[in-house]
Amino acid sequence: MSDKQKEVSKKLAKLVSQGKSVLLEAVCGAGKTEIVYETIAQALKQNKKVGFAISRRQVVLEITERLQEVFKNLEVIAVCQGYTIKVVGDLVVCTTHQLYRYHNYFDLLIIDEPDGFPYKGNKVLQGIARNSYKQAVIYLTATPDEKLMQRVMNKELSYLKLSKRPLGNDLIIPKTIYSFKWLLYLILIIKINNLVKLNKKLLVFVPTIKMSRFIYFLLRKYYRCCYMNSKSTNKEEIIEEFKTGKYEMCICTTVLERGITIKGVNVIVMFAQHTVFDEASLVQISGRVGRDVNNPFGLCYFLATKKTEEIDKCIKRLERANND
Repeated sequence: MSDKQKEVSKKLAKLVSQGKSVLLEAVCGAGKTEIVYETIAQALKQNKKVGFAISRRQVVLEITERLQEVFKNLEVIAVCQGYTIKVVGDLVVCTTHQLYRYHNYFDLLIIDEPDGFPYKGNKVLQGIARNSYKQAVIYLTATPDEKLMQRVMNKELSYLKLSKRPLGNDLIIPKTIYSFKWLLYLILIIKINNLVKLNKKLLVFVPTIKMSRFIYFLLRKYYRCCYMNSKSTNKEEIIEEFKTGKYEMCICTTVLERGITIKGVNVIVMFAQHTVFDEASLVQISGRVGRDVNNPFGLCYFLATKKTEEIDKCIKRLERANND
């Protein structure tokens, strides 16, 4: 870890040891998961029950694997759809939906990306989460919403912030291109062609399931591509095949905006003006780029029919982080 990561990690462990709940705001790629290792180890050493709750199943499986590598002598279990036979272990990683199994159970609960779908605005899930821990909760996110920040202002949560990635490199600022709807399709093809030639993986984000299928069928004869959306039944398989190079491009909805790290990837957001792409979503999507420590560079394009407040707020947030 970088010196800054270590500093935040120690502060977090100290706050939690004092029984305080914490909001950790860390930019995409800052190593949020690594920063909580010390706090998790501290709690487990004291025989406390620790839970790590995540909104999406595929991220649960990925985080479980990473945590098991760190805590080799402990049993780290995943609890999500398809993995519900064993629900008790030394460290439980689960989807937020599965927290109903753990009423007043955890001494420490870590909630990853509480501002993301489906946790954000879901009073049922939020209530289940509140009832699952006894002492402290840690919220991890790059894009805290107003409700979380209000809890900080009300001193319900302690607040830590990390604005730099481990190597200190700047966040990638998206390049915006505005044009007419049908001309954007031509621009999309040109950008895809240019980016594929760089021999890097490419994520093309689109606003709807229907469009993910349409663009896939449009491009599949010319590129090694796949598509993924919330209806895809084999998400883990698609992600693994994309990571290992079977596909050079993945057309996806916001299902891949968070929680996944793909080394050396470039990004295009098609119709970035669409209402599904709010500030937090656009920040998270652009945060997929530049996460490879050996090559922390990349390109991100927002293709839109018009300027929107959400696009402007996204770019300003990223620029502020770079200037911190």
